[in-house]
Amino acid sequence: MFDTILRGCTATYTAAPTNGWVTDNTPWNREGGSHIYTQDSIDIGGMTTTQEETFFPQAATIQNSPFYSAPGVLNPGEAPYGTLFEWVLITESPFDVSKWIADQSYSIAGQTFNTQFTCPGIDPRRTTIQNETIGFDNILYGRVQMISNNSSLPQQAGVVYATEEFGSMTPTASDRLYVTRIVKVQTYGIAAQAGFTIQLPHMRVIIVGSGKEENDLSYIMRLRQSYKLAQDLN
Repeated sequence: MFDTILRGCTATYTAAPTNGWVTDNTPWNREGGSHIYTQDSIDIGGMTTTQEETFFPQAATIQNSPFYSAPGVLNPGEAPYGTLFEWVLITESPFDVSKWIADQSYSIAGQTFNTQFTCPGIDPRRTTIQNETIGFDNILYGRVQMISNNSSLPQQAGVVYATEEFGSMTPTASDRLYVTRIVKVQTYGIAAQAGFTIQLPHMRVIIVGSGKEENDLSYIMRLRQSYKLAQDLN
């Protein structure tokens, strides 16, 4: 079993010149006006490098408090002004959040397509200036959740309304796995305003698997693929 802890945070929307969500926790970064993210890694080199075994993922799970402070209601009787979308990823290569957002957020023929409608590695979007986009095989495990305010609970208490898991669980010879947590604040009918606040719980990400020896050719090809993926920052 391998795991890592991703710290939660409080994020507040700040108007010009920031025009985006600012967190109180330095492991978190801001991307554009609506996304924040944090990243860490899991060292599996003791198995794959020292023992020269291939890591075969068997299961992954995420543990965290069920309480999120989600976009709430501005006035009594009104609907929540927005929703949280949260992605958690385990990948073989460092995940470039800004590139993924740029790849997925586009508009053609008057139709917009934004990050909340997709998951990394599923139907990758390739642009003319970005030749490589992360593929399904590179996502060992992923989970996405939609979290919205529930007016029957205390102000801004978020409830998970939908959750989906995805990923290839592909065996790997990499010495390190990368964990990324991305949160998007999607507002509806009203632009984010200064002082809007959300809170995210701490999180433990766990991946379980076993190490197995492969024949030399298979192991060399596995190393080659892992090396290739490690050079592609999404």
